Amino acid sequence: MRQENIQDCSMELLYLSDEDTHFHQDIEILYIVEGETAVKEGETYRLGKDDIAVINSNQPHAYSSARNTIAFRILIPYRTFRKLIREEYFIFCCNSVLYTSRDDRDLRILIETLLLRYLNMEHADLSEIASLLFQIIHKLTADYRMDKDSLKIYLKEHMSEKIDRILNYINHYYYEPLSLTDVAAHFQVSETYLSRYFKKKTGQNFINYLNEVRIENAALELRGTDASITNIAMDSGFSTPSVLNRYFKKKYGITPSEYRKQIEESVKNDAMKIEKVEEVRKSLYDRIEKRIQDSAVKEVTINVRRGYIPWMNPNKIIDIGEASVVCEAAIQEHILFLREVLSIRYIRIWNLFSEKFMITTDFSGENFNFESLDRIFDFFVQNKIPLFLDLGKRNRVIMAGHDNELYSVNMQYNLKTIEEWKNLLEHLMKHLVRRYDKHVLSQWIFEFPWNKEPYYSQDYRYLDAYEAGWRIVKSNLGSSRIAGINPHGGIDEEQFREAVHELSARGIFPEIFTIKIFVDSTHQMMGERTFQSGSDYLYARQFIEKIRGILEEEGQTYQMCISEWSNSLSNRNIVQDSCARGTYIIKFILSIWKTADMIGFWHGSDAVDIFYDSRKLIYGGGGLLTKDGIKKPSFYAFEFLNKLGGHVLKIGNNYIVTRDSTQRIVCLCFNHREYSYYYYMKKENEHFNLSKIFQSEEKERVEFTVEELDDNKEYMIKEEVINSSSGSIQNEWQLLSNQEELGKEEIQYLKNICIPKIYIRHVRSEDRRICFQVEMEPHEMRMIYISEY
Repeated sequence: MRQENIQDCSMELLYLSDEDTHFHQDIEILYIVEGETAVKEGETYRLGKDDIAVINSNQPHAYSSARNTIAFRILIPYRTFRKLIREEYFIFCCNSVLYTSRDDRDLRILIETLLLRYLNMEHADLSEIASLLFQIIHKLTADYRMDKDSLKIYLKEHMSEKIDRILNYINHYYYEPLSLTDVAAHFQVSETYLSRYFKKKTGQNFINYLNEVRIENAALELRGTDASITNIAMDSGFSTPSVLNRYFKKKYGITPSEYRKQIEESVKNDAMKIEKVEEVRKSLYDRIEKRIQDSAVKEVTINVRRGYIPWMNPNKIIDIGEASVVCEAAIQEHILFLREVLSIRYIRIWNLFSEKFMITTDFSGENFNFESLDRIFDFFVQNKIPLFLDLGKRNRVIMAGHDNELYSVNMQYNLKTIEEWKNLLEHLMKHLVRRYDKHVLSQWIFEFPWNKEPYYSQDYRYLDAYEAGWRIVKSNLGSSRIAGINPHGGIDEEQFREAVHELSARGIFPEIFTIKIFVDSTHQMMGERTFQSGSDYLYARQFIEKIRGILEEEGQTYQMCISEWSNSLSNRNIVQDSCARGTYIIKFILSIWKTADMIGFWHGSDAVDIFYDSRKLIYGGGGLLTKDGIKKPSFYAFEFLNKLGGHVLKIGNNYIVTRDSTQRIVCLCFNHREYSYYYYMKKENEHFNLSKIFQSEEKERVEFTVEELDDNKEYMIKEEVINSSSGSIQNEWQLLSNQEELGKEEIQYLKNICIPKIYIRHVRSEDRRICFQVEMEPHEMRMIYISEY
């Protein structure tokens, strides 16, 4: 159909043909109506029916489309966004294929509504179309703009050299009367220097490059608009049409008018395609309008007779923290409870060599006192809990944000040499062997992570420290498993590859390879990827897959373990006390469960985060339990995942349906809401307005149909629900006026009521199927059990 232009924005429903690599200043929104196309934009991905992708300004991209692929394309000038955003640089992370964790429903409805009005342009209210365009601009700006921290990383990685910034500046301001003098002044260099530097880096002079950019954009205008040659010349930055003609003919061999005629002839020859678009017009109209009307209801059909994939719950580890905290009775109580209810296999602790334990005053000698450590080890051995021992060194830190330390202190002994490290570890291992049965110790995992803090101070090299640990553990307990490397965020890909290769070459490759994932922090070995801070499950998957790819190059056998992960490094974030963290946990696990053999959550209890500011009942701690042992919604997320059956029948964006060993259908569904831009703008998480930090606060309705059941039989549907009015400690505490000091009775009362609400109903199968609908509040988790009655 004909391209329409409103408020400097253009839109067109078209057959998407193959397009070679090109770029333009406009922000491009591509919505696939039918068919599919492969998009090459750095990496290659495929867009299918109903997918949305935003191509950022001056981003090179190419299309390779299947036959008869129909797309709705919107082009919005960069300068339009810039006037509204009032910032020099901005990047949108909007792609329904690459960013699968996002709920794009609101944006999709806006685009589809605009498409409906476009299809009826002859009867459309142009002011409404303009309004829809600005609503789309607002939606992208509010919910899809890269946050400032990630943008800094992006600019550092992709525009690390001055020439990158200069070219970006030219590409964004080519339409202005730009001169070498203007650019030199902007970057605070002399014209002479800029001229020589530009020629050296690009191989052409400034004015030739500028005119290349202007011609490229003029050609785009000629292809996509009916604007006059004069207007196109002025809009592209040329002083007169004759100047455009001269440069255009030099590049294309024909004048702009001749170029436009060729394009028009091509369109005429494509008349059949236009007729085809008219044929699908009505069906497209009906389909889009129906989706708008029914968008609030998701339909899920489950066939209980079809094949399945096994569900392997990877949640086998809970991180507790400093070894010294295990001496506290409350922590021991929490550990026992978490292990029993959540079927946790390992408890992970660190900082075994704390000064609190008074192990020795001479690490080169023979006199070591492990009595304090024995009390900790005895607790785990007596309760038959295998340990995951992080033998590295780390500071004790209280974080109020991913880059805001409230408190940090080194609790470890400061070893001087590798010989002292070997001596300490050798004495510890011999002590363990003397005190405990080897069969018990063989179930423990000994980890030597690549932390920022060194194991010893003189001539430190991580691989040497790891090898010393590996050989000492193996010589004393050959059957125990070794874990490493768990690289910290400052390690780049080259360092990592070298370390992995050297571990393989030395014959000391770990049986368990550990990594940590906190999605509000970046990792240098994923430097070519940018991501939406705080919620990007794709980034986590790609990080794991990249690590696996590097490891597999060495041909070694290993297990992949995410030994630490959470939604945030912070342990002062009120989101962590809310239902939102519960749905986040489920979303994350279902996004990455196939990529890891074991996962360790950071961390088990708020009681390990107690500080001067933790007088309140809850204070944004990172635990699954409050300091008083009250279950948070995040606890129930793990409990619900643990209750799933072993066979996955169906899995979707906000649900997983399984069957257990008794043939009962067990379904976990959840209404997860992504963060809004407001979340990233705020610095102090404690002062968040929870009603504003999410993109939307809509209910979610899901209609389930279970097929291939016995006919005319009664089934019981039992539901366990956690939401803001059922089982949420954050909301229940609000009903007590957020009273800071509570007595034992009040705390016991909260323990009793912070549990799932239970509903039971009965349905009878008809035509061998049952149907039922659930409506979920924002951030709700709902466990559904379907069994014969």
